[in-house]
Amino acid sequence: MLLSSLSIFAMFLFKIGTWILLISLPLGIAYYFYLKHRSTYFQRVGLPQPPITSTYLGNLEEFEKDHQQWETLIKWQKIYGQTFGVLLGAHRVVVTSDLDILNEVFVKQFHTFQARMIHPSVALDQENGAQTNVFLGQGNRWKRLRSLFSASLTISKIKAVDPIMKKAHNELVEVLKRNENGIIDVKP
Repeated sequence: MLLSSLSIFAMFLFKIGTWILLISLPLGIAYYFYLKHRSTYFQRVGLPQPPITSTYLGNLEEFEKDHQQWETLIKWQKIYGQTFGVLLGAHRVVVTSDLDILNEVFVKQFHTFQARMIHPSVALDQENGAQTNVFLGQGNRWKRLRSLFSASLTISKIKAVDPIMKKAHNELVEVLKRNENGIIDVKP
């Protein structure tokens, strides 16, 4: 009786294992081909991109190497031009230093663009974070903050603040010159 129960249980496990293998193998192969297809996205849209170093991670490993992200971007810009694409894990990121594109995205059509790449080391809680600002905000939070600021950042309002800024600048320079070798308390 015990032997027959164990053999039935073993057959059940064998059948389950076979089914798991039969289901996971095609899914794994399909996922691999999806990753290969994803890695050619920028080629399909006509943007240059660095060679993909990992099917799963894209360019993330090379980008994060030695924590020199800024230098890596500058190196890639010299090779691939002002606008290029990078695959960072599952994220497709367009990197640009073209002023016309930046003006279009951040000034003329900022209401359309809301997703910006922020490095995880400076990411904040977007829903509850009290420190979320227009520079570190993402998604709808950034869009809302940007629209609030856009009304106050007109040329006429900036020109109105210019004399105040120049006066504060001159006062700071004067204090720095007076206390050239001493300790200066910059907090009022």
